[in-house]
Amino acid sequence: MRGSVNLLQGFTRILGVLLTRSRSLYAALIIFTGMGLADFLFRTYLFPVYTDFLQDIGANPDWTQLDVGFAPIVWLSFFAIILGSLTIVITFAAQNVPKLIDLYMDHWPSLLFVWWAAACLVHALTIKVLAEGGVQIIPSLVFNFHVLLAVSLVIGFPFVFSILRSTKTSNVIDNLLNGGYSAINMLAAKGSTGKISVHEHAKIQYQLFEELNQLIDLLVYVPFKEPKAQVIEGIGALLRHYVKLKPRIPDSFFKVDERIHDDISFRTMKSLMAEVEKSRTFYEQKSFRLIGNVYNVFLDTGEFDLSTLCVEQLSQVGKTAIACDDQQLIDVITVRLNTHFRFALKHGQHHNEPRNLYNLVFHYGQFLGYLMENKQVDRIKTCISYFVFYGQQCFNAIQRAKSLAFILDVLAFEMQKLLLKIYQENWDRELQEELLQKFLVFDNFQDMDKNFAVQFFSQNHGIRLLHIGLALFYLSQQEAEFAEKIAKDTVQDMDLMGATLFNKTMSTIYARLQFSGPTFWEDTDRGNLNIYYTPYQDEISSFKKMQQDLLLENKEKIPA
Repeated sequence: MRGSVNLLQGFTRILGVLLTRSRSLYAALIIFTGMGLADFLFRTYLFPVYTDFLQDIGANPDWTQLDVGFAPIVWLSFFAIILGSLTIVITFAAQNVPKLIDLYMDHWPSLLFVWWAAACLVHALTIKVLAEGGVQIIPSLVFNFHVLLAVSLVIGFPFVFSILRSTKTSNVIDNLLNGGYSAINMLAAKGSTGKISVHEHAKIQYQLFEELNQLIDLLVYVPFKEPKAQVIEGIGALLRHYVKLKPRIPDSFFKVDERIHDDISFRTMKSLMAEVEKSRTFYEQKSFRLIGNVYNVFLDTGEFDLSTLCVEQLSQVGKTAIACDDQQLIDVITVRLNTHFRFALKHGQHHNEPRNLYNLVFHYGQFLGYLMENKQVDRIKTCISYFVFYGQQCFNAIQRAKSLAFILDVLAFEMQKLLLKIYQENWDRELQEELLQKFLVFDNFQDMDKNFAVQFFSQNHGIRLLHIGLALFYLSQQEAEFAEKIAKDTVQDMDLMGATLFNKTMSTIYARLQFSGPTFWEDTDRGNLNIYYTPYQDEISSFKKMQQDLLLENKEKIPA
C-alpha cells in the first residue's frame, strides 16, 4: 500500500513539475515547434522523395490503405510506458537518494524525451481528428508511422535504461557537482566588472546553495562510505575551483540575496551578514558550516576516516586560499580549523579517544606549512598561539581522558617541524626565538598542579623528547644559543622533580633518543612514523655536557 502511495505521489509530482516549471515548458516549446516544422518539411519536400525511393526498390505502397485509427492507441501506450518507467525508476531511487525528483525535473534530456513522447501522441491525435474531418493527411500519417514511431522505438528503452543508470548515487553526486561547476564557470566568464540581473543573481545563489544542501542530504542519508567520501572530496574540489575563479566573478554577485538570509546555515548569522558580504565569503562559509555539521556526525558515529577527510579538504581549500592571497578566506578557514579542534577535543574528552584530534592536528600542521611556504609570518604566530592554547586545554583534560596526553606530543611535533623548517630557511632570529619560547611552554602550562606535573612528566616523556630532539638539531648546525635555551628549560625540571627523579627521567629520555628508529612498530592513520625520532644522536653527548654545565652553574649560585 505504501509503495502505491509513493508511486502515486511521485507521478503527481512529476506531472505537476512538467506542467509548471519554466525549464519544462521551454522543453515543450522546443519539441512541439520542432515537431511541427519537421512535419511541414516532410510533407513538402521529403514525402515525394520517400515514395519514389520505395517504388525504386520494388515496393508499391498504397497509402490510402493506412489505418489511422490505431495510431493514438500506439502512442498512448508508448507515452504511458515512458512516463510510467520514468516515474517508477525515479520514485524508487528517491527512497535512497533524497530530492532526486527535483534533480531530474531540471534534467534537459529527461524533459526533452518526455515531451517528445507527448508531442508524438498529440501528433497522432491531430492526424486522427483531421482524417475524420476529411482532410488529406497521408504524408503526416506516413511521417508519424515510418519516422516518429521508428525513432521512438529505437531510443525509448535505451533512454529508460540510461535514466536507471544515472540514478546511481555516484552519478547523482556528479550531476550536482557539475551543476555547481557550470554556474561558477558562467559567473567567471562575465568578468569582475560583468553585470548580473537581479533575477539571475537570486537564481544562481539559490541554485548553488540548493546543490550544496542536496549533497549534504545525500551524505547524511546514504549509508555507504564511498558516496560520503565522494561528496566531501567533491565539495572540497568545487570550493578550490571557486576560490581560483573568485577574482573573475562579478562584484555584485557577493551581495547576499534575501532567500539566502533565510538559509538554515545563516539564520544565526543575520547580524553578521554585512561582514560576510564585505569578506566575500558567503559561499565558503555555507560550505564550511555544512562540513562542520557532518564532521560532528562522523565524530559521534566513529567514522574516523570520513571525519579526517573533512579536515583534509578544509586544509586543501586553505592551501588554495593562501596561493590566491585571499586573506579574508584564510581568516575564515583558521576559525573553522579551530572550531573543528574544539569539536574533536570535546569528543576526545568524553570518549577518551585521541584519534580524531591526532588526524586534525596533522592537517592543521599542513595548513601551517602552507602559510610558511608563503611567508605569512603573522598568521603563523597566531596559529602557534592557538596550538599553545589547545595544548593547555588538552593538558587540563588529561586527568579525565588520559589518552589526550599523546595530543600534546602531536601538537609539539608539528611545532618542532615548523621550527626546523624556518631555521633551515634562515628566517628572522627574533621570530625563531619567539616561536621557540612558545614551543617550550608545552611542559610548563599555566596553573599546573605541581604534584600532577611531577607524576605526568616523569611518566610521559614525549614533550621532552621533542624539545631535546630540536636541541640536537641546533647543535648539529652549530646553533648553540637556541640549544642552550632548551637546555636551560630542561634543567628547571630539577626543581620540580628533585635530583633523583630528574636524573632517572633524563636517562630514559636519552636512551630513547639514542636507540629509537624513524618508524614505529605499529601502524596509525598517519603511517608508522615515529614522531620522537631524531637523526642527530651524535649530539646527545654535547647536549648532556651543556645540561651538566648549567646544573653546575645553578648549584654554584645557591648560597651556602
